[in-house]
Amino acid sequence: MSFVTDIFKSPKPPPAPDYAGAAQAQGAANVETARVEGRMNRPDVYSPYDTTIITDLGDDRFRQDYSLTPEYEAQRVKQVGIQDAYLDTAGRLLSGLPQETFSLASLPSQPGMIDRSSFTAIPTMGNIDDYTRRVEGEYFDRALSRLQPQFDYERDTLRTQLINSGIPQGSVAYNNAMSELTMGQQDSLRDLSAEAIRQGQELGDAQLARATGLRSFQISDAASQVAEQERMRDRQLADLLLSREVPLSEIATLTGLPSPATRGGTVATTGLNVPATSIAPPPIFAGAQQQGQFDQASYAGQLGAYGARMSALGDIGKAAIAASDKKLKKNIKYKSKSKSGLNIYEFEYNWSPQKYTGVVAQEVKKVKPSAVFENIFGHLMVDYSQLDVNMERV
Repeated sequence: MSFVTDIFKSPKPPPAPDYAGAAQAQGAANVETARVEGRMNRPDVYSPYDTTIITDLGDDRFRQDYSLTPEYEAQRVKQVGIQDAYLDTAGRLLSGLPQETFSLASLPSQPGMIDRSSFTAIPTMGNIDDYTRRVEGEYFDRALSRLQPQFDYERDTLRTQLINSGIPQGSVAYNNAMSELTMGQQDSLRDLSAEAIRQGQELGDAQLARATGLRSFQISDAASQVAEQERMRDRQLADLLLSREVPLSEIATLTGLPSPATRGGTVATTGLNVPATSIAPPPIFAGAQQQGQFDQASYAGQLGAYGARMSALGDIGKAAIAASDKKLKKNIKYKSKSKSGLNIYEFEYNWSPQKYTGVVAQEVKKVKPSAVFENIFGHLMVDYSQLDVNMERV
């Protein structure tokens, strides 16, 4: 029985990792690693050109003694002499440099904003609407002047035909025929009105497009003129700067200093390039994190297995028997009552996110104890076959 009890015993969570201790140990390891790496990256260097000796002064302090071989020391002395001569020449050239403050007064003025005062004015929407209505009216009047004689002719012709056919004026047939003709002529007038509106809108849109197109061309042309003025000014400014930089660059060449146009640069050195040594500190904190993650994953697996075992308890005996102990459930929400007055809840088991509906064994035991019994692990089970409630998966 102890074996069975162990199988269904709820797993205990793993102890919390000591992240603070791991972080302190990691910090100490990082410091020691940095010290070792610093010592390893300060070797004594001997080459055909020079010698570098490193002395450990303690407390993470070092002294570097550098010396050239006699042959290269003699060359260095010669180079110093040549550089002194260059400096003397540069000093003489300094007297010929312009003494006045650099000024842009000789350059053309900076182009200003584009002057739009002479541009073609863009018509307002009110202007366009007035123009559109005028075009519509003129188009309609011209077309109506051509249609009206035709309408009069059609009315006279129809009146003559009706009278000749023996249909007197004022009769129902006469009035119907004349009304039909009138409606047809009114349809023609409505079509004419729609066509006049379309013509007016097209001409209004064309008028606006011509105005905006001309305005865009004027702006583009003015912008091109401003851009050309800026390019000319930039070229003149570049020439002015070059005239100042040339003597400065000559002096910089003689003195070995960076010229105004090329700041920075490199300094040639003799000696050997010793590859740097890199040492990674022991991953103490990362190991503690990984161990904590492993423990949590193992605990989650144990919980899943425990949930599966507890779910299996509901299948022991008849299918209507299920684990219903409140201690085995979470997220319990009241839903309704059965006909017999039992509370029906929605819940999840502690080991699963699956939702179910059913009863709570502790409540059923108070009103129908015969439907509740205790399993070997002390959890309450419910025989749903004795109730008017079914346990269902949501």
